[in-house]
Amino acid sequence: MVVIMMEKSSPSQKGEMSRLTIEVKSGVFVGTLSARVRDKLWDKIVYKWNLNAIMIYSTNNEQSYCIRSNGDPDRVVIDFDGIALLSRPNKKVCTFNDSLNDH
Repeated sequence: MVVIMMEKSSPSQKGEMSRLTIEVKSGVFVGTLSARVRDKLWDKIVYKWNLNAIMIYSTNNEQSYCIRSNGDPDRVVIDFDGIALLSRPNKKVCTFNDSLNDH
């Protein structure tokens, strides 16, 4: 099983993804792909389309899945003692005191 989440993809890119997977939500694709097809598809997303994307796929490890990310997606992959977790980075909010300290 493969889950791919792409941000800001064009309709033609979504159409190409729909040939191999189903789009369960805008930009979220799910399918069963061989390792070769999965890797070729990821190379296309990264090198040809240059999209912000996250791919989660089944594998033989402790978690039974692996996570890949590209670009600057809303979520980042963090390795927590060998366990891959997704996190949303905090947006730094600039306050009046912060701006005074910068000068």
